[in-house]
Amino acid sequence: MTATFDNEARVKMSLAINLLDLAYDGTPISSMVVKEIDCKIARPYIASFHYSHTMPDSTLFSYGAFMNDKLCGVACFGMGCGKNQYTALFPNIKNGEYAELTRLWCANDYPRNTESRLISQALKQLPKEIKVVISFADESEGHCGIIYQATNWYYLGKNEGGTQLVNQDGIKKHSRLLGIYRMRHPELKDYTNQELMDLLGYKTTEAGKKYRYVYLRGSKRERKELYRQIEDKILPYPKIDKKKGIDDRSMLNQTAINRQQVTIFDFQMEQVEDDSDDFCSYGEREGE
Repeated sequence: MTATFDNEARVKMSLAINLLDLAYDGTPISSMVVKEIDCKIARPYIASFHYSHTMPDSTLFSYGAFMNDKLCGVACFGMGCGKNQYTALFPNIKNGEYAELTRLWCANDYPRNTESRLISQALKQLPKEIKVVISFADESEGHCGIIYQATNWYYLGKNEGGTQLVNQDGIKKHSRLLGIYRMRHPELKDYTNQELMDLLGYKTTEAGKKYRYVYLRGSKRERKELYRQIEDKILPYPKIDKKKGIDDRSMLNQTAINRQQVTIFDFQMEQVEDDSDDFCSYGEREGE
């Protein structure tokens, strides 16, 4: 269903793209306002402009960056790949105390500190119950986490990579997608992975290793205790390979768009008034 919602969002964005102006107008970034937005607002931007072109089902919180009432950036937080990635670091962490920054996008042409300001403000607005936030920088996309370094996350090394799914359009999915499809569609529970991949149009490919970053929240005492649990895992920040021209910002932003200026309000209202069922929380959609 994620693919269905993402496809619908991309169609809507393609119809509205000529009305949008995502070019930077020179307003100081200090004037940028970050606030929580509905998933229906975030999805078209992530599905259209983020390099993954997908909005995770597990998205719980989405935040938008606004300049003069114009949406110019989106940060999404959710469950990520599951609780194990948190308990491996913090064995006693409880449900509701963790989240993953799963998607980050900012329009091209904006100053280099746009993303860092968006992340910083979004982290402050997360529910106070969340003590640990994890995020990954995808090496295969040319990222090494410069933006996380700029906002004082802890770097804990690379994961092991593994395999992932990819469809004919080149859109990549985590391999857990197969299990999710079986859960949502009992009639497919006896399909092998290969049979299910053939049915859905996916093939397996090697997944690049990802740089893992952690951000700690809470009181000074809470942060100190959490830090103690990962202190021996913290590593020096990785650096950009200048010979290869790798740059996180250029990879995060895929499209530069200079169109007739219009505020985002009308487009937002169009999304809110859409009566299609669009759920973002995995828990809400589990029964589909």
